Amino acid sequence: MISIRELYKSFGGNDVLKGIDLDINPGQIIGYIGPNGAGKSTTVKILCGIITQFDGDIKVFGMDLKTQSLEIKKRIGYVPENGALYDLLTPREYLSFIGTLYGIAKDKLGSRIDNLVSFFGMEKNIDQRMDTFSKGMKQKILIISGIINNPDILFLDEPLSGL
Repeated sequence: MISIRELYKSFGGNDVLKGIDLDINPGQIIGYIGPNGAGKSTTVKILCGIITQFDGDIKVFGMDLKTQSLEIKKRIGYVPENGALYDLLTPREYLSFIGTLYGIAKDKLGSRIDNLVSFFGMEKNIDQRMDTFSKGMKQKILIISGIINNPDILFLDEPLSGL
């Protein structure tokens, strides 16, 4: 499902990723651990197409990440470590925005939002502005936004922070 070969990435002359080789098969759950600054978040951001300048070959679903990133992005979900939310929106507004970006049909989007919000126990908060939410509540909304498109691969970058 994911094949990484000779992945290198530097920032300002500082080598962060130094020749990573990794294969991830369908159904596998991978925990990518290491000390701060080891390149975990950098690797995830590359796989999600957020960082586009890197050396090496990456295939996701058999597609080349450098040339077919848009097709890959349609099939993945991403929950960032420190995701920014539009605090003046409600979860319903924010998740509708995210779902629209993924191209989810309006007739399906409302029920998908309601089901996910209910699963995370946030029904009573769905129409409250998020600037009043705790970090944990915001993290739940980020997780919902990462799975709203029912992705084939879900990348979680420190997803339990604040929960």
